[in-house]
Amino acid sequence: MDPQIRRMPTHRSKFTRAAPSARSARGGSRVSAHAAPHEVAFPGGGLLTLVISLTLFAMPVSAQQPSAADEVRIGQVYARRLESQYKLVKDPAAVERVARVGSAVAAESDRPELPYTFKILDLDIPNALSLPGGFIYVTKGLLAFVRSDHELAAVLAHEVTHAAHRHQLQMIRRSNEAAFWTLLVAVLSRDAAIAVGAQLVGVGLMSGYSRDLEREADLTGISYLMKTSYTPVAMLTLMERLAHEEQLQPRQDAGAFADHPTAQERVAYIEADLKRRGIPLLRRPAANYLKMIVRTVPEQGRQVGEILVNFLVVLRLPDPARVGTIAGRLDRFFDADPDPSEVTVLRAADGWEIVGGRILLMTLTPDDAAFLGVPADDAAGQLQARLQWVIQQDLRMRQFNG
Repeated sequence: MDPQIRRMPTHRSKFTRAAPSARSARGGSRVSAHAAPHEVAFPGGGLLTLVISLTLFAMPVSAQQPSAADEVRIGQVYARRLESQYKLVKDPAAVERVARVGSAVAAESDRPELPYTFKILDLDIPNALSLPGGFIYVTKGLLAFVRSDHELAAVLAHEVTHAAHRHQLQMIRRSNEAAFWTLLVAVLSRDAAIAVGAQLVGVGLMSGYSRDLEREADLTGISYLMKTSYTPVAMLTLMERLAHEEQLQPRQDAGAFADHPTAQERVAYIEADLKRRGIPLLRRPAANYLKMIVRTVPEQGRQVGEILVNFLVVLRLPDPARVGTIAGRLDRFFDADPDPSEVTVLRAADGWEIVGGRILLMTLTPDDAAFLGVPADDAAGQLQARLQWVIQQDLRMRQFNG
């Protein structure tokens, strides 16, 4: 524990100086009808100040950290304050999704016994935050920003780490309660006025902490993801997209918060960590590109198998089982992040071979051509063109959107 913190009980806590509000200018403190027993609600956030001061600075000198019950108590006060300022999303499907993914990650954390809760704030800006005791929030905008449950799990693994490792309390000790609350609001809302006033310009999604704490949350989050059904590469794809967004924003001076890491820095050490762990960098499941659908449709009294890529039909054959086999090969080809030029056509003894990189995707036979109603060489050329087109369009969209 910081020596200065140990001496705090003999001095007035720096947390007790809450900024006066318009209400306090008119009348002094009051007891809140909604406050918990023995908690006095002061104007300007004094309740929060009092709770945190008593918890952090009234502990014995030998104590290294507050109890889990104290963390939860602090988190509850922050959560009440946060939810009084921002509406919650009540959509059952969205609420269930976040709770399901978050619970799977939290169960594999260093402190699975914390009473983690996962809620959605009705804000369009993509962001997330966690409070002491495991109170974790994502915004409605974040759910639109992530491209898969894998990336949502990466965000939540990062936030669960902050809670499990008590990063919020470390931030409070390093600065003060007022600065910590301002940081939360500024990072969450990206409000320019708040951010400039708090010298928080440039602090964005999953980036409200100092370099050491953010790195710990990123890399520990990877460890959590490795124990779940979600790919740890999602931490990389998410950060790569954030780096793309960061490059589109005007560069600004972060002032006193220049110690916050950039997304590009985080991309570098996350990628290095994944390689160190021997994890293949398969980005497609997490980033959810080249989306493939295999379906069977009735047609003229028989079942026809179809493969759709990004919702475009690229192949139709009257043998659904064979189409499923072709789809498996195509899936492996797409996982390699192919270039359109890697789709080639070769003449074979029994038809035309469609090749993706080093993978034989299929052999188009005369019977296939008869079903498609065109000569075999034309059918092979059309399939090659469709695959090349969807790959090219997908690459363009990724370059544009990050």
